Amino acid sequence: MSTMLDRLVILTVSGLQFDALVKHLAAEKFTFTVINTTGGMIQETEVCLLIGFHSERLPVLLEMIRKDCHLYHQYLPSQGIMQGEKGIPPMVEVELGGARFYMMNVERYEQL
Repeated sequence: MSTMLDRLVILTVSGLQFDALVKHLAAEKFTFTVINTTGGMIQETEVCLLIGFHSERLPVLLEMIRKDCHLYHQYLPSQGIMQGEKGIPPMVEVELGGARFYMMNVERYEQL
């Protein structure tokens, strides 16, 4: 029996929010592959997910992502700014978390 997949989402999420999302994806029987990444100015761990699904399930997927991958604020030491008293760099507020979502049509899918 072949599963009908007609969409592929490339999704990057915070490593801190990854566990909850993956548990929900598995519980809802979504097919996905995980790719770990690290990068950006703050070197926060991010996880890239490749998620295959049928387009009718898009609302369920979006609901899970919105629930598990919300934006949050955190204070981090600034880089490249003159240090304050006693060599402590000033703190800056940054926005972290959330998700970057890219969706494309799948012309052909085979599980070999």
